[in-house]
Parts: sequence; structure tokens; C-alpha cells
Amino acid sequence: MKTLQVAAVLLLLLFSGQSLAHTVTFYVHNKCPFPIWPATAPNTGHQVIANGGFYLPPGQTQRFEAPWSWNGRIWARTGCKFDSNWQPACETGDCDGRLQCNGLIGMPPATLIQVALQGDKDKPNFYDVSLVDGYNLPVSVGTRPFSTKCAIGGCSKNLNNLCPQELQVVNKNGEVIACKSAC
Repeated sequence: MKTLQVAAVLLLLLFSGQSLAHTVTFYVHNKCPFPIWPATAPNTGHQVIANGGFYLPPGQTQRFEAPWSWNGRIWARTGCKFDSNWQPACETGDCDGRLQCNGLIGMPPATLIQVALQGDKDKPNFYDVSLVDGYNLPVSVGTRPFSTKCAIGGCSKNLNNLCPQELQVVNKNGEVIACKSAC
């Protein structure tokens, strides 16, 4: 099997929110040499942010806001072609063939960014990069301004190169595009 080469990472930066606005600003930067379709899904009781998903060309950055108490997940979909038939549209991370996931979670495998904002400047916010739903892209997460309390989290290596054959997801060209979770 061929392995799709991903030389760069999807980068998510969390920016401190203004206490008056009660929001946090996210910046998603596509460092991949191909387009991605970032998606968001809130945890129960939280609102959909960033319209649930959007297109992001290589080298571009998209900014969006979230309430400062938002909890949910962010992931990047790959190999998407959207039409009106509601069939799976993305090779990885698809959410019922939709550009805007509207609260739906993506189909594994997909590298996840999990976010838990506390809504209180005296309480810590949490974020992590998770492979619980498998892996499709290298991802890293950081804060701005840089905080010594928060490290840049992520999985910045292309794990598709190391994926055991029984867990590989391949595209129509025979390239490994994702790695399923062993669980």
C-alpha cells in the first residue's frame, strides 16, 4: 500500500477571550499541502460553533469564536467532495455528507482535538489531541499568548506511515489516508 505523505500539520491555536465578550477565539491553520474541511461538534448542551464545519485551503487560516464555557471536539476531514445526495462526502472524518456538521460527530478514523473551556478566568481550560477515534492527520494545539502553564499538545508525526496493515484505511489510489483505532 502506498502512504499519503503529509508533510505538515493542522494547527489549532486557542486565544484568550475577552472577559466582557465571554468568548474564546480559535484559529485553525492548514499546514497540509492539500485542502482540509475542519469540523466542530459540541458536547451535549453546548452550541454549534464555526457553523459546524468549513473549507480551508492549504496555507490558509480560519478564525472563529466560541462561548468561553464551550465544550466539544474539532477535527479535520480530508478528501471531501460535497453534493446534494447526502452520501459520505469525505474520505476521513465525514459527518453524513455535510459541509456543516450541525452537531454531528465525524466518522472515525479522525484525529480529534477535545476542548473543555471553563467559563471562569480563575479555572483552567483543558484541551488535548486524541487518537481514540483513530488518526487521519498530524495535529497540534497551542495557546496565544503563549502560556508557560500550557504546552503545545499534539501528534505532529505522520502516523499513517506506521499504521499496521489491519488498521489501514486506503483511498481509491491505494494510499493510506488514515489509521483506525485498535480499540
